[in-house]
Amino acid sequence: MTSRPLDGVRVVDLTHVLAGPYCSYQLGLLGADVIKVESLSGDLVRPWMGTREQVMSGMGTGFMAQNAGKRSLSVDITQPEGRDLVLELAAGADVFLENYRPGSLARHGLGYDDVAAVNDTVVYASISAFGQTGPHGHRPGFDDVVQGTSGFMATNKRDRGPVRTGGPVLDYATGMHATSAVLAALMLRDQTGERQRVDVAMQDVTMLLVNYKTTAASQHGGVSELNEDIEAPMLGRFATADGYVMLAGYLPRHWQAIAAAIGLDELTDLEFEDLFARRDEIQALVEARLLERTTDEWDRIFSEAGVVGGGVRELAETFASGQPDARGITEPLDTSVGEIHVTTNGYRINDQAWGPRFSVPMIGEHSRDLLVELGHNDAAIDALITDGVIRQHEA
Repeated sequence: MTSRPLDGVRVVDLTHVLAGPYCSYQLGLLGADVIKVESLSGDLVRPWMGTREQVMSGMGTGFMAQNAGKRSLSVDITQPEGRDLVLELAAGADVFLENYRPGSLARHGLGYDDVAAVNDTVVYASISAFGQTGPHGHRPGFDDVVQGTSGFMATNKRDRGPVRTGGPVLDYATGMHATSAVLAALMLRDQTGERQRVDVAMQDVTMLLVNYKTTAASQHGGVSELNEDIEAPMLGRFATADGYVMLAGYLPRHWQAIAAAIGLDELTDLEFEDLFARRDEIQALVEARLLERTTDEWDRIFSEAGVVGGGVRELAETFASGQPDARGITEPLDTSVGEIHVTTNGYRINDQAWGPRFSVPMIGEHSRDLLVELGHNDAAIDALITDGVIRQHEA
């Protein structure tokens, strides 16, 4: 088995839903031993999406997508015995990761000070909607709410108003950014020998996704403009015979190449002043020409010509192109509810992408094993199960 950057690193993961679990998933892909600490009922997203069998067994695709390769300890942290078990795990961890509302874990004796008291070199990382500080730090929030509060939606105003981006893009972006923060904190811990406190806010991450606009708004204020699907004669989303293409004609060389590729040779020497002086005329020519072929046909033409344009695809159509497989963006994984495909780390090091080392855990699948590792005997573990402190999945 090839080595990975975080081999030997242990993560105690008290996160749920998407942003936090995606961070710990990335850390696991990099080699960390991730212990997923979840309630007796399991992560909130366990029954999200999939077949009836997957949903009923708490192995929905919405859960499995970012929880493969982890070990599950199902424990009631509201009970003192449950809290103490988590502190035992935290004492030997490199990273303690949580995404509860600020202050929630401290009320259960699992806040930063509590964990630092048993582990003076821990990286304690918190992910929340608005951060641990500031006038909104106490507020809860999900991806769609933060899209609104952050100004992100306002940067994408269409004729019906600000538009929410499809898919939980901010959850996954926050998970990626939190991974970077945890890696930086581990490096700093190794340099100083001291514990580290990491504070990641979804709203902060979201504002970084529109970085130059955030920079400008910080200095000058202002209101985002209404955008059209077509922003210039060869810039935007254009209809084809059966769908759409996106064109990115930002500079003369870009739109000149696009004009040549779509067979409008009379437009291949256009400069800035010509393009905007004749905007309506040129846009009409481009729109009419693009309607003559299908999205697939134009995509092939753009690829062969090397122009900045491409077909607007469904995700399944993107996989059919062969590019994701060539990049190793997903790989198959056997689970208790059948084979699924999960994503890899999304980049390559030494021409290798990393997937999870083992499968997706059932609720509490590793509870007994983990407590045995901590030195608890079978009788004590059985008592914890009987008392409702932990849950052990039985195959």
